[in-house]
This record gives sequence, structure tokens and C-alpha cells, in this order.
Amino acid sequence: MVTTVNLRAIAALRPLRGQHPVVIACLDDPSQYEQRAEELEGLDAKLIVEREPGELSERLGRPSVTVADRYLTIATHEADADPDDVVKTVRWLEIRCEECPQSGVDMAPNAAAPGDWL
Repeated sequence: MVTTVNLRAIAALRPLRGQHPVVIACLDDPSQYEQRAEELEGLDAKLIVEREPGELSERLGRPSVTVADRYLTIATHEADADPDDVVKTVRWLEIRCEECPQSGVDMAPNAAAPGDWL
């Protein structure tokens, strides 16, 4: 997988910066994500699908599913991501508080079990 930490260098995505979380599916069959498009839209996220290899596949790998926050910083990048996990990640991106020191700890979707933080 690609080790890119943000998507700001990709010109096609720049108009989304500061506006919307992004889910990018570089897959031959992205139907399982397209079925969740309305739910993602309700979370103010944009679903971008690349069915044929192109610039996004070249940059992110193929197959891949990438979730980035509204500033195009990558939150998850996997060859095969569960659509439920993708939606959970988008929700988490939208409720976390960047200024809070506990951001990414107590609300993270993959956080440690309660009591592990003590």
C-alpha cells in the first residue's frame, strides 16, 4: 500500500479541501460503497469511485479504499475496507475535536477497551 499521509497533492481533490470528508474507492466493483452513498452524503462526505485505473489508482494503489478528513489527511487506507468501518470512520472524523487533547483516543473507532487508559 502507498504510504501517503494526505491527498492535498492530488489536483482533482483540492476543491474538496476544507469542505467534505472523502471516501475514495479504487475498485473494479465499488457497488458495496455506492449502496452506502446516500448515508455518506448524509454525513457530508463525498464518495469518489474510480472503476478503471487512473490517477487515483496510481497514487493510492489498486484495489484500495481510502478515507480522508475534510483537510484531505488520510484516516484509513486499505486494500479491502468493510463499508461499515468506512462509515464509522467518517462519523468519527466528523465528531472528533482537533483541539481536544483526548481527540483520537476516547472516540476513535478502534480505541482500546475501557479501563486500558488508566
